[in-house]
Amino acid sequence: MKSDKSGSKVKKPSKIKRICLAVISFFTKVLSKIFFKILLLLILFASLFFASRLGWQKLIEVKTEKSHAFVFRELERCSELITAKTTYTDIISIKKTRIAGFAKSFSIIKYTGVIRGGILDIGKSKITVTKGGKAVKVELPPVEVLSNDISQIEVFDESRSIFVSISVKEIMEEIRFNQETSSAQILETGFLDEARKQACKIIESILYAAGFEEVTVI
Repeated sequence: MKSDKSGSKVKKPSKIKRICLAVISFFTKVLSKIFFKILLLLILFASLFFASRLGWQKLIEVKTEKSHAFVFRELERCSELITAKTTYTDIISIKKTRIAGFAKSFSIIKYTGVIRGGILDIGKSKITVTKGGKAVKVELPPVEVLSNDISQIEVFDESRSIFVSISVKEIMEEIRFNQETSSAQILETGFLDEARKQACKIIESILYAAGFEEVTVI
């Protein structure tokens, strides 16, 4: 025991107690350092996680944009897409009389036409790319009759009078009138529906070949 200045005695800590205090102090410092390091590591891992997630999201966005641009370019190359074609044949007869029926002329014409259906401007399609550029949905413009042309004209029989003429213009006007009738009959058979089905198949094939995993064309 020691005495303080006032004369009272101060009891010294025992040796065991001093050792315990030293051990506790040592472990407190060690644990503090470990906790600090663990905290730093957690902050570092959290920063890396959010940074990588943000980077991955940016990468997906860039990939999606590139995929969208690729699909648009491929469809734009197609421009006019013809997906259905039908050939038809018809016969027309033109008769004209003059001078109380004494002057007569007639022509019997056989002609062959080709009607084509499809999409006039495939570049107007609506494109949606999802799932990081792995899936694509394409909404096609309406299908329509793209052309209805005469491929061949053949005169079966004719008789011409010098008093009554049948002009080429009259023949072509009659053919064009008949073309409209033939076109309406062909459309009633589901011609445009078939054209749309074929358009969807063609676009699907192009996009699957381009590497997309999911393709929807409507």
